[in-house]
Amino acid sequence: MSSSSAPAAMQPPPCPREHVERIRRERYFIGRGEQNPLAEDMHQAVNYLSQELYSKDVHFLMELIQNAEDNDYPCGVLPALEFVITSKDITCSGATATLLVFNNENGFTPANIESICRIGKSTKKSNRRSGYIGENGIGFKSVFLVSKNPHIFSNGYQIKFSEDPSPDCGIGYIVPEWVEEYPSVADITNLYSSLKSRSTTTIILPLKSDKIDAVKKELSSTHPEVLLFLSKIRQISVREINDDLMATGLSQISISSEADALMRKDIDAESYTLHLSAEENRTVEHNCSYYIWKQNFPVKPECCVQKREGVDQWVVMVAFPHGQRLSNGMGSPGVYAFLPTEMTTSFPFIIQADFLLSSSRESILLDSQWNRGILECVHSAFVNAFMALLKSTENAPVFALPPIFKFLPLNCSSIMLMDSVRMSIRNKLIDMDIIPCETCSSAKVFCKPTEVFRLNSAFWSIINSALKVGVDVPNISSHGTHILNSYFDSEAYDDELGFLGIGYVDSEWYAKCIQGSDLAALLPEDIYFDLLTFLAQNWQPKFCSTKMEQIPLLKCVGRGGVMTYRSVHKVTMANERLCMLSDDECAPLIINWNSEYFSTATGTLFMPLSAQKALCLFPKKTTVIEWLEKYVGVKTLTLDEYALTVVRTLHEKSLVISFTRFLYHLNSEKMMPEWSLKHICNIVPIVDSCGCVIDTRSTVLVPPKGSKWAALLGENPWRPHNYVELGDDYICAGNSFGDHTFEDKFVSFITTYIQATDVPFLCPPDAGFPTASSPLTTENALLLLEWIKNLKTRGICLPKKFLSCIKYGNWLKTSVGYCSPSDSFCSNAQWGCLLQPSSVFVDVPMIDQQYYLGKIIEFKEVLGLLGVKFEFAEAMSFIGKRFISLVTGTITGDMVLSLLRFIRFLKQENLSSDHLIRAIRSGDWLKTCSGHRSPARSVLFSSEWTVPSEISYLPFVDVDFYGPEINDYKSELEQLGVNVTFKQNYQIIVDNFKRPTGPVTSGAAILLLKCIRYADSCKNLVKGLKKCQWLKTNAGFRAPRETYLLDPEWKCLVKFSDAVPLLDLLFYGTEILTYRDELMKIGVIVSLEQANNSIICYLKELLSTSSLTKEIRLALLSSYKDLTDGHRTLPVDILKFMRSEKWLHTTHGFRTPSKCVLFDSSWEPLMSVASLPFIDDSDSNNGTGKEIYSYKKGLKALGVTIDFSQGADFILSCLSTAGGPQMPAPIVVDPYSALHAGATGITCKITDLNVVPSTAADSPQLLGSSTLVCLLNCMQRSTNPRSFAVQIRKMQIKTTLGYRCSDKCILYDSTWSSYLGREDGPFIDEAFYGPEVLSYRTELRLIGVVVDIGYGCPLLAEDMKHFLRGDTITRIYKYLASFKWEPRNKRESWIWIPNGRNSGHWVRPADCTLHDRNGLFSTHFSVLDKYYEKDLLGFFSTVLGVRHSPRVLDHCILWRSWECTCFELMPDSCSFFWEFIGNRWNATTAKLLSGSVTRVPVISGGKILLRDVADVFVPDDLLLKHLFDQFTSEPIFVWYPAGLSFTSRAKMDTIYQSLGVRAISKSVTKDESCVLNLSHCQVTEARDDFVTPGLLRIILAFLASPVLEIGAEKRHQMASYLLGMKVLEMTEPINVNYKVNISLGRTVAVKGRKIFRWERENHKLYMQKSDRSHGMTTRLEIATCFSEEISQGLLYERVDLIPSLTELLMVGFLVDFNEDEVEFLLKTKNLQLLSEDEDFLMGALHFHN
Repeated sequence: MSSSSAPAAMQPPPCPREHVERIRRERYFIGRGEQNPLAEDMHQAVNYLSQELYSKDVHFLMELIQNAEDNDYPCGVLPALEFVITSKDITCSGATATLLVFNNENGFTPANIESICRIGKSTKKSNRRSGYIGENGIGFKSVFLVSKNPHIFSNGYQIKFSEDPSPDCGIGYIVPEWVEEYPSVADITNLYSSLKSRSTTTIILPLKSDKIDAVKKELSSTHPEVLLFLSKIRQISVREINDDLMATGLSQISISSEADALMRKDIDAESYTLHLSAEENRTVEHNCSYYIWKQNFPVKPECCVQKREGVDQWVVMVAFPHGQRLSNGMGSPGVYAFLPTEMTTSFPFIIQADFLLSSSRESILLDSQWNRGILECVHSAFVNAFMALLKSTENAPVFALPPIFKFLPLNCSSIMLMDSVRMSIRNKLIDMDIIPCETCSSAKVFCKPTEVFRLNSAFWSIINSALKVGVDVPNISSHGTHILNSYFDSEAYDDELGFLGIGYVDSEWYAKCIQGSDLAALLPEDIYFDLLTFLAQNWQPKFCSTKMEQIPLLKCVGRGGVMTYRSVHKVTMANERLCMLSDDECAPLIINWNSEYFSTATGTLFMPLSAQKALCLFPKKTTVIEWLEKYVGVKTLTLDEYALTVVRTLHEKSLVISFTRFLYHLNSEKMMPEWSLKHICNIVPIVDSCGCVIDTRSTVLVPPKGSKWAALLGENPWRPHNYVELGDDYICAGNSFGDHTFEDKFVSFITTYIQATDVPFLCPPDAGFPTASSPLTTENALLLLEWIKNLKTRGICLPKKFLSCIKYGNWLKTSVGYCSPSDSFCSNAQWGCLLQPSSVFVDVPMIDQQYYLGKIIEFKEVLGLLGVKFEFAEAMSFIGKRFISLVTGTITGDMVLSLLRFIRFLKQENLSSDHLIRAIRSGDWLKTCSGHRSPARSVLFSSEWTVPSEISYLPFVDVDFYGPEINDYKSELEQLGVNVTFKQNYQIIVDNFKRPTGPVTSGAAILLLKCIRYADSCKNLVKGLKKCQWLKTNAGFRAPRETYLLDPEWKCLVKFSDAVPLLDLLFYGTEILTYRDELMKIGVIVSLEQANNSIICYLKELLSTSSLTKEIRLALLSSYKDLTDGHRTLPVDILKFMRSEKWLHTTHGFRTPSKCVLFDSSWEPLMSVASLPFIDDSDSNNGTGKEIYSYKKGLKALGVTIDFSQGADFILSCLSTAGGPQMPAPIVVDPYSALHAGATGITCKITDLNVVPSTAADSPQLLGSSTLVCLLNCMQRSTNPRSFAVQIRKMQIKTTLGYRCSDKCILYDSTWSSYLGREDGPFIDEAFYGPEVLSYRTELRLIGVVVDIGYGCPLLAEDMKHFLRGDTITRIYKYLASFKWEPRNKRESWIWIPNGRNSGHWVRPADCTLHDRNGLFSTHFSVLDKYYEKDLLGFFSTVLGVRHSPRVLDHCILWRSWECTCFELMPDSCSFFWEFIGNRWNATTAKLLSGSVTRVPVISGGKILLRDVADVFVPDDLLLKHLFDQFTSEPIFVWYPAGLSFTSRAKMDTIYQSLGVRAISKSVTKDESCVLNLSHCQVTEARDDFVTPGLLRIILAFLASPVLEIGAEKRHQMASYLLGMKVLEMTEPINVNYKVNISLGRTVAVKGRKIFRWERENHKLYMQKSDRSHGMTTRLEIATCFSEEISQGLLYERVDLIPSLTELLMVGFLVDFNEDEVEFLLKTKNLQLLSEDEDFLMGALHFHN
């Protein structure tokens, strides 16, 4: 630790032991019998610094390495540092592991010992220029993080320190203690001698148990690059010693001597190479070389900082590792400040400089101007180093240059400043010639990155391959662009080239190069396809729509077999298309025929066969083919595809014939598959007999000459259906390319593959042909049948139109001429002879088999398909249809008789006539009296039809028309369906029903009922019978709906009707009773349900005319009783009448039963609140008499309310809520009947004397004791209790606080007693209503009464304000608090402030506070803790929002009120106020306070007054404060609270200044212009005491600082002001005036004195004479005043530098400007005299002396 720069002491150094004891005695008061007053503070300060300085416990290792680097070493010694960790407890302190640090330095000096026993007194401070790298002044103290008792053995010193406070002085960390026993020097020697000779300095650290693993880990992971930028230490070793001293582990880092040093004086730089090695456990050694560039830069003035005062140069070093950096498995630091930091830059090089570090040494200070200035120089250092590396390899081959570019900072840094360094490097490099380019010579050419371009790697490969095979490729840089050297232009350098902005050439360059070098023509096939591959891979992104499309690149075979080249544009845009063939075998034939015949029409060109073969063998053929297909339009054609291509262009006769012959030759050579040939032939155009080219056809016909189709069809009738006949050109022989085409083989070919066909093998279209509509010859008819038979045999479905044409064409010869097959018959021997014209009344067309030579029967199946009929039944159907067609026009009787005879003939011949009859029976051809009818709808008259004819219009056969003969054919007529006998055929009667117009016989009536029963459909019959009066009754003939069929069950009800028409059973007999259902259908009244309508109408008529008498009412009730007693029911309508009609008379008029009440005494309690309609039981015409009570059961069934317990819902509808106060049951008056309800029923007439008006007053009903319980009981029984509740809510209930609506009442029970008393709220009066009311909790809750204890808060809170007793209000508060009550409006007056027992007032929560600790707000707020217990204060705060205590805003308002009302403040009140503000000081408080405070406190005459902020000042200058306090009576300085328990005085200054109070130092105006009285002065000889060489040396050294940039001439001029200066002593004071401005334009001025006054231009220094000797205080004052005056005079242009010079001069003055002391002072400030200043000073002193 021999790093002290202090001058050697004149006296010999003390003994180490004595030195340590003196430090303990003098500095820490040990042995002096007294306690150092700063002991505790010193201990806490060191503890805080040593623990907080570093973020990692093991960071002390870096501090120890840093200290070792700052040490001095003996000559010839390799500086080394060794760490040894052992498990031996050599200090006997109980440590389980000990770390020893050995350093072969010169050893500790007394100054080092002094420094290590202090805080911040490092001997290395301000010695950066001497090479020291430490600066925190607490580096060694960091060992306390891992050791409680560090020991130091060096140069005779053997001391230790303790973390714990020393028992002698109470201070830890820095109090030295002499090591008496353990460890001894011998112990250390014994431990170390096994390794090597012991070092001068040994530090022993007994490790804390919890730090051992961390220390071992840090030691084992010491970064190998730690030595890289250290100038002294060349080796660091780490050992671990076990019990066996020889079994030690060793890790060692060493750095070799420098090599290849190179100086660059022009830029003040040098470069050299370092070799770093790291060895692990003596076995594995790693090495790495680092190219170091070191460059000096001047420190910029704006970047100077105090910590680097005197440092005028930045030394920036950049290290470039060659090979793998040494990292030992750790990260690689990017920034060094002599030692590695933990900052990573992502750069491939290392930055070293004298950075300012954070206290933890982990990173540099990014916001430091010093560090920013260094970083601004890094890019220049890097660029210079880079250029030096590049030039050092200038003579090397080109391939040796690119690796240098790996040092470029490619990756972005997460640190913004570092990233700006990276961009600065890039911006500088891109303007320099650093990139090697391609040339045609061996000379290297370098260009700027912006001027150089890259080539695609694939194109480089093409160029290199071409050169290898001897293709002459001109200089590729001759196309107007510099091309990057091929060694550099590789994927390995993509990032570097991208960083420099070197891009690729544009697509046009490639086009120029390919075209200019004629590569497409010169390149062999394999390289040619490499070129196409390159174009294919880059076509879309680069070459599409560029000049590349215009270059002839594509090889093709032109017309005549000539090789030509086509561009992509020409191939894609012109009519020509480039193609390839997939089949080599047929390629020659295709190319020949294509060039000869088809190329012009198809526009198809083929790639040469040799190129196609080469492409097939090319490895990347897929890429080339895909490009050719996608972007060039090249298509690889198969033979089939080529044929299809040609087919699409065949529009000329010659081309069609040629292509057909081409196909013939392909077939002859067997080059085309059979299926493909058939497909092509199927779509190839053909030439018809007219010489026209036909593109589309469905069928090809053989030439007409000699064909069967022409004989049968004539000319081609199906040409519109694409049936095409071939022309003669197809059968002509020809020659092509030496091959002869034979006619017969060619015709066979077209017949086979073009599928020309003839009848009977021709498949017809869905169309007819004209010849089928005219007679055919025998041969053509048989050919036609054979054709159809052949088609059927082949399974071909005959087209519909084709078949229809033959089926319905009149071409077939029959017995009646030529007919269509569908109308012809082919008979057999069994029945053919029977259908001769003589026996049949119509002609039947039979096929003439003789005409067809008997062969036509061979085609029976075909004839059947064509519609020819072969069966007898079909002949019968034909005859029947023919008959119908004949009789449709004019029918005669003979025709019908002929039909009947033929039917009889068939019967005689045992032949069936069913088909004949079926064909004619539905026709209307039989003449009847009702017109022509079908046989089934006709009747042949006989006697049994007499009765039916009475009621029906029957269609009898017209015998007069047919004659009597027709009666002979009854069986035939009956066979045809004629109704010959009745046979219960009721339907024909119904169908021909004749509506009766008068009486009907009994037989006819019974027949009508039978028709209704048995007929299938009798709807019209029933409808017609309902409207006619044809039924005989006891009242004459009546319509069915007026007729009754009497039933004994309802015979009793007939008495309500005068006349009931009953059916006459004597007339009809008992048989009619069997038709009860049929009578009901036509409307006869049969049942009671049907009869009730008449009864209902009768009753309603009586009711509407008020003729419903008492007897009838009782009779109805009696009938209802009789029927129900007999378990029978009334008809629905009658029952509905009795329930829904208003036929019962009540006190409220006529009502339906459901709206009536049958009176009894249980209804009396409700009569006061309900208007009930009691049934009139009087004997009047409208009454019912007392007999009504005998029908209670029936009345109840009809809906009358009988019992009170069952009438709850009815009572609900009768409640009246607008009555007056509670009173006895009133007389309820009906205004219509003048009846009243008494206790004995509805009985008497009333007079005006006992009338109580039924209209109610406006006041609500007051519920009496029995009425409320009765209503609650009804509500309990009601099915709609909610509606009941709505009515009761309109009434008022008696409570302890008077009558209230139900929703304002509370039901009191035992649960309330724990909170409130009965008198504390509106509780229902239980004494009034009785305890029974408690059993109706559910009903009370429903009408709004508060029943549950937790729901009474709103009511109690509302009623609370009516109380005056504090105890009652308190109980209510506690109840509200218990049940979490929340007020709707907290701004209301909710808080009771009592004033005595029964008085007080209500206030708002905003006007209250819970506490007022200091009593400041007693007049502003109601303080609740004075009136209420603690448990209620939380309720007031959380629920009502009462403030806990006054807030900042409240204090602001309070201060404002003080400003307005108070002239004097109490000290306690003012102190409490500012204590509150200080404890809550923040931005919000400042804002509130500044808006409220305009006056601040001052002290005047012992009283605190408030003055305007413009008249008051903060006393930040105590000298000025003392001056103003002494000479002015006006208080202008702010008052400070005594004690300042809440904060410091500085914080009060901040508060005052935020309010606008000015600082006195910034507000005072200083006036020194007073005229001196020179008569009271005299020149003294004291000049030499002031203007000394030491003074001038300080001034010149200060002015020579490079930061000031003051030239030598200026410095000498400023010093010359002092050289000729005279010192004059004044007997009178040298006055100076001080003045401050206050409000209203006023000023406060005082006068002070000065000791010195320097008139620089006059070279005079005035000094006030002193009458007393210079004591220490006076000397310090003189030194201060003199230094300030000289500094102000010299640096009036640089006011900011005055304090620094003043400080220097003051120190110099105190040491009498002793030259040795001055020299030391200047060194501590990094100041020195320059040679020109030395010369000036020597000359000037010699001159003036």
